[in-house]
Amino acid sequence: MFQFSMQTALDVRAKQEKVKMKEMALALSLQQRLESQIEEIDQAVTHSDRNFGLAKKAGTFTILDFKMVDGFRQKKALDRGLLVAKHKEAAAFTEKRRLELVEASKKRKTLEILRDRELARFTAKMARLEREFSDETASNQFAMNHR
Repeated sequence: MFQFSMQTALDVRAKQEKVKMKEMALALSLQQRLESQIEEIDQAVTHSDRNFGLAKKAGTFTILDFKMVDGFRQKKALDRGLLVAKHKEAAAFTEKRRLELVEASKKRKTLEILRDRELARFTAKMARLEREFSDETASNQFAMNHR
């Protein structure tokens, strides 16, 4: 029966890869959530501009409306700037996690290659032993039949 000599190390590396995968998924989730929030701000500003444009065409806006829209735009621009900065940090963190995941995958795959090579050597050895046994059995049978 084949027993990989470094199976424990392979199991540990597979677990480490799963942990790195979860960490990257969490980092990516945060990054996507920030992207979604930035998109919501952009949509809110676009909607506000559209409504303001319609009010201008209808001639129903006042200076107070203009100040409110301008204040809204400034607030959303500030919020968006903060989110963009957080997004940049999150993207860098996600990239770091991605590189760690790639490294963990390489380490696991290295041990899997070693396991496959060891299995191939074991299989070849077992086939050789089986051939030798068959040859010896056939030789003994031949010798017994000629006596």
